[in-house]
Amino acid sequence: MPITSRAERKSRRLDALSKLNTGWGVGDTISYLVRDYKITRRSANLDVAWASTELCKNFDKTENADMLAWLLTQIQRVAVKSEEDKQYGAAVGCYRLIYDLIFKDMKKKQSTSTFHATAKGNY
Repeated sequence: MPITSRAERKSRRLDALSKLNTGWGVGDTISYLVRDYKITRRSANLDVAWASTELCKNFDKTENADMLAWLLTQIQRVAVKSEEDKQYGAAVGCYRLIYDLIFKDMKKKQSTSTFHATAKGNY
């Protein structure tokens, strides 16, 4: 069993972090690490877990709009893959989720009037 140096492990983990940060899925990233770095799936899982933890540390610093854009990109990616595999139920579920995240609240805001909205009124 080959021994990995700390520098090799660090570069591998930073590579996994960059892949996740650019929108790669967890499974794709694990397969990439196994193939390119010639490591076991277990080691790749540990590296991806570390990278996911690093991503979570930055959630409080991230703007909501950026997070929503990333989430919508991931959902759209799943929808496209589902359509290619003829899994139309999953694709419809993805599109429904996009509708719920974006357009559902917009319709609620448009339907409520701001004039005389309170019980006492706006006089």
